[in-house]
Amino acid sequence: MMKKNLIILAAPSGTGKTSICKELLKRNNKWKFSISATTREPRSGEVDGIDYNFLDSSKFEHYIKFGDFLEWEFVHGNKYGTLIQPLEEAIDSRSVMILDVDVKGGEAIMEEFPDESLSFFIEPPGDDVAEQIEVLTERLTKRGDIPTLIKQRLKRFQLELEYKEKFNHSFVNSDMIKTTDEIEKLIKENV
Repeated sequence: MMKKNLIILAAPSGTGKTSICKELLKRNNKWKFSISATTREPRSGEVDGIDYNFLDSSKFEHYIKFGDFLEWEFVHGNKYGTLIQPLEEAIDSRSVMILDVDVKGGEAIMEEFPDESLSFFIEPPGDDVAEQIEVLTERLTKRGDIPTLIKQRLKRFQLELEYKEKFNHSFVNSDMIKTTDEIEKLIKENV
């Protein structure tokens, strides 16, 4: 059986997937991180080339035109994309690469690299969608997102939940360390 080395974590905004990715990378210093490109402005503490490749619109369009993205999407007023070259390099070197993407991006990567992908869908805690929306609202507000952006992200949430079944595994992130432990165990069983 072929080992999986493209590790996809996808989730609606505010579920904690980026925190899980950072914890996985902290624990496993040989694993790599796929740095997505975006046209949005950096949040406080984010570093270009580490958290994201922050690009202006014309540079992003250049990458689209020349086929440098495996997938890209317009989300909440900004463009986000996954560069294909680092993924191909990880596959060739058999390096574990963690991808922090939205659900459509995760689906595109799984379609392109089905044999190399191990995918995880992360959702917020809550017994129903209303409770999950409450949790997300609190997390996004705490993160500093503006009210109109929070509203856009919550509107998209229910659509994103419909993708859950397309992923190999799904987790409710009520305890970040426990969720990370379980994801790490599954990754290590498959790489």
